[in-house]
Amino acid sequence: MTLYITDLDGTLLNYAAKLKPRAAEMLNRMIANGVLFSYATARRFQTAGKIMSDVNMNIPVINMNGVILTDPVTGERISAELIPERSTEAAREFIIANNETPLVYAHVNGVERVSYLKKSHKAVKNFNDTRKDDPFRYACDSYEELFEGEIYYITFLNPESEIAALNAVFSRDNSFSAATYMDTYAKNLRFYEAWSAGVSKATAALKLKELTGADKIIVFGDNLNDVPMFEVADECYAVENAVEELKAIATGIIPSNENMGVPVFIERETAKIWDCAPPLNKKPDTVRFAAALTEIVNNSPRTSSRTPAIGTLNEKPIHAVLKHYFSASPDREAKIGQYYADAAGENGIYEIQTANWDKLKNKLNVFLEASHVTVVYPFEQRVHNIFIDEITGELIKKSPVRNNKNMTSFFLELYRIKGFLTHPNLTICITGLETERINRKTKKPLGLLSEVYLGCSEDYRRFLPADLPDEFTFKEFKKLSKICKDKIILEILEYMSVIRKVGKKSNEFIYSCC
Repeated sequence: MTLYITDLDGTLLNYAAKLKPRAAEMLNRMIANGVLFSYATARRFQTAGKIMSDVNMNIPVINMNGVILTDPVTGERISAELIPERSTEAAREFIIANNETPLVYAHVNGVERVSYLKKSHKAVKNFNDTRKDDPFRYACDSYEELFEGEIYYITFLNPESEIAALNAVFSRDNSFSAATYMDTYAKNLRFYEAWSAGVSKATAALKLKELTGADKIIVFGDNLNDVPMFEVADECYAVENAVEELKAIATGIIPSNENMGVPVFIERETAKIWDCAPPLNKKPDTVRFAAALTEIVNNSPRTSSRTPAIGTLNEKPIHAVLKHYFSASPDREAKIGQYYADAAGENGIYEIQTANWDKLKNKLNVFLEASHVTVVYPFEQRVHNIFIDEITGELIKKSPVRNNKNMTSFFLELYRIKGFLTHPNLTICITGLETERINRKTKKPLGLLSEVYLGCSEDYRRFLPADLPDEFTFKEFKKLSKICKDKIILEILEYMSVIRKVGKKSNEFIYSCC
């Protein structure tokens, strides 16, 4: 069985240091299905546990870069590696001599304590000011007080000393492990962290592997303190926003933390794949559509003896015809769990939805566990506008046929279920329809012109303008795009790993194709 372990900041969490709700939903579903999932972070459990509180963690988690293993259910420590007393004394002498003001993590009389000097340097003061509600922080008047208790971790923030001088003290010869890196969120903040020698995210990951009985470890990270964990894992993946040094030793690169690369990867690895997906190169069956149209129109009541037989006077005819077109059963509906699907056939479940796709989320959570799901978007590709007298039924005016290329509404709806788009059991189908609009409100389907299927990232490349330069801004994309003038299209394409941010020009992001 595979054990999945992820770093938090910059890897699983977004740039606001939060877990996206959709990511929590995905992880909970996978854990409930038996996936072994944990995290390894430099954070204490008290802070990491709050951030991850929406996830039903059920196996030990790794805190303080591997120093501590914690039971996420009870909050109790399973193991903790203390810094040897002689090493603590060497650190204390160096810190006092060089006027450093670190954070010192210790157990003092059995109580957790994060100690700092009241007269600390600016970086430490700023760091503590953002954590005033932390009951475990303790302000000290002296270095003697700072070094009380059983110490297991020391953190410098923008240290006064040169890194080489710190490395000379916090060395393996002095029974220390150490790591230095720039902060994920504040790019001008350097961390230098020291703890007991021989302890790392790697040693904790191997211990966790033994505790869970896993036979394989797959890990995820973004920064240099993830290197040891990468070196002992069977597979290791760096998020797109990771430092280059980590990418260089990774098995592969996955989408960024903002694009939920970790839960998306695990979902693809562990989800049961249904073999009933529709072929992505499927051509429209115009004969079948015509038969569906005939049955719906013929069986629809007339609202008036003088009104043309167009079905009901609202958008329902399009929905009804597509439901019949995609269904294999006469009643054209199937109940899955507590929800009804619009249609079901040899290619799985179909949901036909023009708007309000956010209402699909609960359905998709259930349907994707039961079958392949195709969400159908009816797109009015060719429109005939006619105007009639609603009393006499007399034709007043017939406007020229309008060919529609604007798909902005489609991308806005797609964004509402963005977190599902990478699911291996989901397909999006855009049905290009020829329709008749009566008095600008009633829509009647006339024919099926096209079916466009979107499954994997490659399918979304069709939305890139043909003459797009190697690097471009939204303004340049907008000028070339014939289908969408809203920035939402770039968010979808970035999420689907079709494009990526590579820089900034003034206030605009610069993108390139992946």
